[in-house]
Amino acid sequence: MQASENEESDRTTHELQYQQLPSPFHTRLLRIASKDGKQFSYEMVTADLASRQTYNALSYTWGNPLSPSNPGKQPYINRLSQINFKNGQFLSIGRNLATALLRFQELGLRGDIWIDAICINQSDIEERNAQVAIMGDIYANAEKVTVWLGDDDWDSQVSFVFLDLFIPKLDDLIKNEGGKDQEYSYSFTDPRLYDRLGEPMIPQEIFDGLATFLDRAWFRRAWTFQEIVLARQIDVICGTRYIDWERFEEFLRMLEMSDWHLKLSRFQDSSKSKQIPGRIIRSTMVYRKHVACGGPYESGQRKYLEKISAGLKPTDLLMGELNSLLHSMRHRKATDLRDHIYALYGIADRFCQHMDIANPLAAPDYHGTLVQTYTEYCRAIMQKSNTLLLSNVEDRPDESSQFPSWVPNFSKGWTIGLPSTGSGTYYDAAKGSRPLLFPSPDKYRLVLKGYCFDTVTSLGESDFELGRARSPFTKTARSLLELPTKYATGQDRAEVLWRTLIADQAQDQCPAPPEIADAFREHMLMHNSMAIFNTDLFSHKGPEPETIKPLAQLATSTPEALRMIPSLPEILERKDIYAEIQATRELERSEQGLTQDQIQRGNTMLQGVLTKEIKALPFARQINTIFNRKRLVTTSKGFVGAAPLSTREGDKVYLLSGGRVPFVLRARSDGTHILVGESYVHGIMQGEAFEREQLVGSQVTLV
Repeated sequence: MQASENEESDRTTHELQYQQLPSPFHTRLLRIASKDGKQFSYEMVTADLASRQTYNALSYTWGNPLSPSNPGKQPYINRLSQINFKNGQFLSIGRNLATALLRFQELGLRGDIWIDAICINQSDIEERNAQVAIMGDIYANAEKVTVWLGDDDWDSQVSFVFLDLFIPKLDDLIKNEGGKDQEYSYSFTDPRLYDRLGEPMIPQEIFDGLATFLDRAWFRRAWTFQEIVLARQIDVICGTRYIDWERFEEFLRMLEMSDWHLKLSRFQDSSKSKQIPGRIIRSTMVYRKHVACGGPYESGQRKYLEKISAGLKPTDLLMGELNSLLHSMRHRKATDLRDHIYALYGIADRFCQHMDIANPLAAPDYHGTLVQTYTEYCRAIMQKSNTLLLSNVEDRPDESSQFPSWVPNFSKGWTIGLPSTGSGTYYDAAKGSRPLLFPSPDKYRLVLKGYCFDTVTSLGESDFELGRARSPFTKTARSLLELPTKYATGQDRAEVLWRTLIADQAQDQCPAPPEIADAFREHMLMHNSMAIFNTDLFSHKGPEPETIKPLAQLATSTPEALRMIPSLPEILERKDIYAEIQATRELERSEQGLTQDQIQRGNTMLQGVLTKEIKALPFARQINTIFNRKRLVTTSKGFVGAAPLSTREGDKVYLLSGGRVPFVLRARSDGTHILVGESYVHGIMQGEAFEREQLVGSQVTLV
């Protein structure tokens, strides 16, 4: 029967009464059949997953399927609808699911399908726990997973035109050119691309439509990851339009290889445009390739077996993978925030089957609170593996979080962790130690072994001050000038500064290669000259030129520093060039206009500056990625570091057993500590602290 609006006249006699499932390995399927050639009839049937029964599974979102930023749309009202079963019973369902069933009817879809909102008795917590625990098997065993993106709208229409007409031509061009053209040659912002295609430039509204389409709720849903990664075959439906998954994947791949996001008018900040969920889903597609789920992905199993045979313990490998996945899941959304954890249970189960180990994660339990769920998960991981999850904790400036300071809030989309700290790829500050946890009668307290190394004595610039506020390192330069010219590592203070700002990693290397110093120098020249230029252009909106003198003094303090930090005359000279370029632009826009010679001079000047500024990219990319929600600090022993934004003077720098990096802790009057977050401290990231002095370990209690 058809889905209908939930009015009294439409209701049948009895609401659906769920029958108890025979075992935890059984589930229900919605059987869809044709009643009279036009309408559907529905029946609930029980299925044993071990029987390999043929069925499909639905991947969708419970609420509004469209983008929350969809312009001009009326507020979405999730009106309840109902489906009527052959036995005279009915079940109320949400608006988006009802629309999906109506579209399936129009498309003539039949057969058995698994839909969580229908096939799970949502009011029975015990059944819900059991069904979520086998959800990975449900999607892995399904003949096909059907993705429902929502009904057709202007954003999907724009995207399908782009998919049908432009992408095939771009694909042919890439194949004909062998993919060996100059850098950015396939950029949608490059006019030369359209010349080679023989097509006009794509209108701005097309890019905005793409962004709106890829911002639909399905792309940001937490459960999407498991449903797609474990699927054997996938169909995508939007309205009454079928999209082949492989073609859809190629569509997103081509978008990613271009810089289409730079064309978005709704996301002028490129960092925000890169967070569009449709771009994030590309990582899901890549991960799907190497998950050990049999068939064409058996190479994923070989990858894991090779790592195990090389000496890495299976449980450590699993926890490292889950730690990485948890980080990516934080950018997704879930109606029940506990699902940021539970949505990975099926994937963990799949890993464990191929590694022949028991799943170390506790089975889903919706009786527990959010804080209980996250706390128990973190403690279990730290007890059963070589992974200390403290690196995943987000910055909490007001200390008012409902979570213990050592428990990450996995529903928050940002962290302060350094790249590669969870797996220990780059750092080994605690000399390869495993987490040493002590029993605690309070499950919300974490007691572990730690070593107090140092105290934060001064705070330098934050990421905001160095970014939008364009502060010229005034506070940090003053602190560095108080240190010896040679750092504890034997390096110059200027080298310590640039290595700290990027956590000493660049171009997949740690330590960062020495040539990054040249990129740092150009970055500093560009950053500080622009800071003074903005002061001249917009009075009181940038730093006063006086504030740049500490950095200029640092630059001239040693010959090595002068090679890495531009002098004040160099900064002022670049500032004058920026000012002349700005004046030329203003004249060009004025009624007075410019002569051909003036235009040529302006273009030559601009091109010259751009040629120099591009040298800063290797450093600029790293600092934008790594120095996020952090600030520079110096310590009582003369060390320089990058610490969480909320770090205060007097906070302690600790080395914790099992930690790959130092951590900033804040002492409380009762002898316990609050975890502020992980840090980078130059000169102790490879265990050098234990070589410099005799550190004494003690029990540290985190609350």
